[in-house]
Parts: sequence; structure tokens; C-alpha cells
Amino acid sequence: MRITAELPDDRVVSSRFLVNLPFGLVTLGLLMFFGWKFSTYLSLRSNIDDWGRRLADSRIEIANIKQLQREYAGAAAKIELAHNLINAPLFITHFTTQLSHTRPEQMVIDSIESVEANITVRGRLAETPERATVLIGTYMDQLRKDPLIGPHFRDISLTNFDRAANGIQQNFELTFKSATEGSP
Repeated sequence: MRITAELPDDRVVSSRFLVNLPFGLVTLGLLMFFGWKFSTYLSLRSNIDDWGRRLADSRIEIANIKQLQREYAGAAAKIELAHNLINAPLFITHFTTQLSHTRPEQMVIDSIESVEANITVRGRLAETPERATVLIGTYMDQLRKDPLIGPHFRDISLTNFDRAANGIQQNFELTFKSATEGSP
């Protein structure tokens, strides 16, 4: 036997259920939205950490590449120097031979030094300062006009001239500046 009078009305239960259903769906939608945002945040955080590690690894690789570039630049400079020495238009043997043939009798050449594009010749003259000045000037003019030496240098100059300690000799220093910067 059923007591239908005591049972609640169907419309009241269904209206309560229907009122809670949209709020439940909105809540469920918000939970899904925040879950999606949280997973996106975790994914971005993971990507940021991964890129940070990659950048750190790249810094090491870049440092290694820069070190290799410095080594290659040094090797290239050595190769360039060797190339310039091999293909130099003026051989040092021709240069020294020509210096010795054209020098005055009173002149003694003590040293010849090549640094970058310059050649420095040091020596002494057994003459008075006045006579030594004339001799060295004439010698420089003769070297400038010499077909084997003159064309290879843009400037031949006296860079040092002083009296030796014994007072009889004059020390001199001639600098030959190469016409081409890369080779003497």
C-alpha cells in the first residue's frame, strides 16, 4: 500500500535538481578551466627550465667556438706571415748584399733587424760628426735610387745618430719602411 499523499511533489524535486544543475556545470567548467591553466603553467615552467639548460649548454659551446676562432686567427696569421715571407719581393740575401756593395768604406753594419713591415739597420761610421752626416745622407740617397732596394721601401730614414763612447765613431740607425705593409 502506498501513501501517495506523504510523497513529495515531483515538481519540487525536479526544480531543485534543475536549479543546482547549472551551478554544478559552471563549477565543473571553472574547475576544468583552472586545471587547463595550471597544466599550461606547468608546461611553460618546464619549457623555461629546459631553455635555461640549453642556454647554459650553448654558452659553453660558444666559449669553445670563440677559443677555436682565436686559435684559427693565430694560425691564419702564421700562414699569412709564411706566405709573405715566401712571396716577398725582396729577399734578405739580396738586401744585405746590396747594402754591403753600396756602403761607404768607413761604415760598419752591426745588425739588421726586421720587425713587421720595417727593417732597422744599425752600425757605426769612423768619421767626424760632420763628415758622418754627409756620408749617411749620401748613402740614404743612393739606397733610395738603387733599383734593387729603393722600389721596395716607401721610406728610408735616419732614426738615430749619436757619437759613440770612444768619441771617434758615430753610431747610426736606418729604418726602411716597406712599400707593402705585410712584408719587408
